[in-house]
This record gives sequence, structure tokens and C-alpha cells, in this order.
Amino acid sequence: MKKIFVVSDIHGHCTLLQKALERAGFDDANEDHLLICCGDYFDRGTENAEVMKFFERIKHKILIQGNHEELLMKVFNTGKMQPHNYVNGTLQTLESFFDKYSIDPVDDSIDFSGKTRTVDRICDFISEMVDYYETEKYLFVHGWFPPQCLSAEDRLKASEEDWRKARWLLWTDHYNGERPLPDKTVVCGHMPTLHAHRIDPTRKQANADIYQGNGLIAIDAATFDTKQVNVLVIEDELRQS
Repeated sequence: MKKIFVVSDIHGHCTLLQKALERAGFDDANEDHLLICCGDYFDRGTENAEVMKFFERIKHKILIQGNHEELLMKVFNTGKMQPHNYVNGTLQTLESFFDKYSIDPVDDSIDFSGKTRTVDRICDFISEMVDYYETEKYLFVHGWFPPQCLSAEDRLKASEEDWRKARWLLWTDHYNGERPLPDKTVVCGHMPTLHAHRIDPTRKQANADIYQGNGLIAIDAATFDTKQVNVLVIEDELRQS
């Protein structure tokens, strides 16, 4: 039995993350503790480099890729910023790792000269991430799972593109109060729990705390706005591979 600590949507707020995990009792030296992050490590905050360094040091971890990691990889692959990169906070991430003047204001190209080792390190960090993770009782994802994948076998067979699309799905668009999966509880981020009251009348008012529904746990605390990091603490058996 593992004690599992789950976070999501850190968005470049390393200090808040570390304090929240400390309050929750996470101890990486304890082999019975496992840290899972459900994506969106970067963007919007100012401690993006520190977030990566923190997770690099953690021994017992599962890293799930978020849509903001996908956005960052597109910048590396194209060498250019797009308008949505400014809106989504990718600019803050690049300024955390590279000189703020490395972005050309005329054509939005980026000068990575002399910084290729940093680019490789970030790409290696993202390459460690998985699309999802399952324990005996839980399915951990960023946005959602491919809607056609209701069984573990279906999820294994799903394509990379299926999971890429699922990364952008909002749990508020797919959860109707009934269990999403017959045999597991879905744990997700991506869409802040501030919006839970819109679909669940028992959620009396907007707040950023963890939302627990029927077969669903949503944990995105909208950290950039609220300065809150939710830590879900559960116990479960890991699945045998």
C-alpha cells in the first residue's frame, strides 16, 4: 500500500508547491510515499526553473504531461512564439530559463544560441512524462481520458493523438454526476475547481478546494490566481505491470 500525494497545475509556483507538500506530510525519503503531478508544471508563474529542479530531485514520482508542456515543446520545435504563447504564459517560462531579450519582438523568433543544454534538459524532463497513470482504484490524467477508453485495455491501445486531444478536454464538459468509469475514480487537473459549482448545486459557492464527486476528484486550484496548491492524499495499491 502506497501513500500517494497528488498535485496538479503548479504553473511555475515552486515555493507554494513545496509548502503545500510539507503541510501534507510528503517525505521523498519514505519509500511508501509517491508523488504524482497531473500536469502543467510551467507557465504563468516566475519559478518555472525551480519547479523543474524540484521534480528532478524527487525519487518517487509519476509525472503526467499537461497541455502547457505541449505548448512549450511546440516553441522548441518551431523556434517561434505564437500569440497564444503570450496569453498562456509561455513567455514567463522562457524568461525563467533564458534571457528575456532572447525573443525577437519583430518576428517572435527565439535565440537559443549558447542555451542548447538547457533546451535539452527541459526536453528530457518533459520526455519523462506519461499520458496517464493507473493504480488499483484511481486513474490519474491531466484534462480527461479519451472518451472511448472506458477500460484499462482500451486506454493502453489508445493512440498518442487520442491522449494528446484528451489532455485538452475539460472535466466540466464530461462529468454529469455519474461515475465516468465503472471501476476507477478519475483524478484530474486542467480545469480549476472554482467552476465546480456550475455543474454541482451542492457546491454552494466558488472555491478552489479539491472537488470530490461521484467517481471524480478534481484538484486544479487555479494557483496563479488563488496562490493555493491542492494536495490530494490517498492510499492505494500500485498496479502490477
